[in-house]
Amino acid sequence: MSLRILHVLASPHLGGAETMCLNLAKAHLAMELDIAVYFFAEGAASEAAIAQGIPILCEVAKPQTRGLMARNLSAAVQDFKPDIVHSHVPISNLICSRTIRNVPWVATIHGSWKQFAYAPQTVQKPYLKPYLLLRHAVGDFWTTRRAARVIAISDYVKKELRKIGVPAEKIIRIHNGVPRLPTPVLRETARKHFAVTEGQLIIGSLGHMAPVKGFDLLIRAFAELAPQYPQLMLWIAGGDVMGDMSVRHSLQELANRHALGSRIRIMDALDQRDEFLAALDLFVVASRTEGFSLVLAEAMQYGKPSVVTSAGGCSEVARSEQEALVFESGNVHNLAKNIERLVTNSDLRATLGSASFERANSYLSLQRCAEEYLAAYESVSRSRA
Repeated sequence: MSLRILHVLASPHLGGAETMCLNLAKAHLAMELDIAVYFFAEGAASEAAIAQGIPILCEVAKPQTRGLMARNLSAAVQDFKPDIVHSHVPISNLICSRTIRNVPWVATIHGSWKQFAYAPQTVQKPYLKPYLLLRHAVGDFWTTRRAARVIAISDYVKKELRKIGVPAEKIIRIHNGVPRLPTPVLRETARKHFAVTEGQLIIGSLGHMAPVKGFDLLIRAFAELAPQYPQLMLWIAGGDVMGDMSVRHSLQELANRHALGSRIRIMDALDQRDEFLAALDLFVVASRTEGFSLVLAEAMQYGKPSVVTSAGGCSEVARSEQEALVFESGNVHNLAKNIERLVTNSDLRATLGSASFERANSYLSLQRCAEEYLAAYESVSRSRA
């Protein structure tokens, strides 16, 4: 069955949801599906799509009112004539819920509504948390009610969707996948690139600078270990959310308060992403909640053992005591203890790392993920026939 799929993305920045959308689009192009991605705004995500040879449709009119966005999307659907519309991220789902009527529509939920309690604006305005939780919980239910299928990227996300009333029979769980590394960067080359000295052991984490990522928890855990293990270094890398540098500044201030400025590197978004991952000795996901974590799967491709949060779907990516150690979410001391287990046990690092490499290059492949999405599309298409 040959299908025309129109992906819809509202966010111009390139985060996990946008990256997964583009990966999926590229995989389906290779499988000879007719694919295009519709962007409500130009930005890093649309630039990445063009660089990867993915056909795009892009709205450029400003200001972009919801009504104008809906009208422009409707026109794009009429022109492209897709068999399936596939939306990503909350605003895309909202506009599709208002617009898509005569074409089957699938919505992927890339994270729990709970993550919005830790949006950047809550740093200065914590009283916004209950409002944001309610808005996104109701929003995920209301905006997906017309969708033919709702794709959850983990069992955790599926469970959270059930809590807010999304019918179980509408939800399909499809774990994300990552493309194969064509030429993995060698660890020695990467460590030379970052000027890592002999004997240093590098703990790393990567993600957008947002409170939900728990980088502050990781710095506090590192501060517990640093006096006893002088060989440890901590690297945190990632871009700022919508140009807001307040989280980055607060992390640097926290590192300075612990007198660890020389042992903690807080980096910008990296062009040398693969070099960063290859150089690490272990990877940490300290998020307060996390739907899946693509970057964890990417670190696993490099055979990195990890310590991951118990809150969310990370333990579905790297399983407890198989590819990762799982710490109690929000518990700094427990996070430190699990990191210490890996720091002091090179055999455990090697065992978890080897298992991570195997899982990342088998079950967590983009090919498996793309095939499961194709099966979902075909099921929706057949049900409308």
